[in-house]
Amino acid sequence: MRTLGVAILGLFVGLAVGFLVFSELVGRLAARDGQVDAPWTFVIGFGPQLLAVAGAVVAVLIDRRRRNR
Repeated sequence: MRTLGVAILGLFVGLAVGFLVFSELVGRLAARDGQVDAPWTFVIGFGPQLLAVAGAVVAVLIDRRRRNR
């Protein structure tokens, strides 16, 4: 049950970081004259979801490593 909680926490933290990084930073850097080109729309759109999954995986790995000590 603890692993599930850590995974959910990592998911939300990864999603928050993903929105900050991709929506704010990459979105502002990729926008030209108020428009974003086609490849960047996919990066900006799917980036937060990928970081959310990565955050969940990293959180579980960190939790397992700390629990084994």
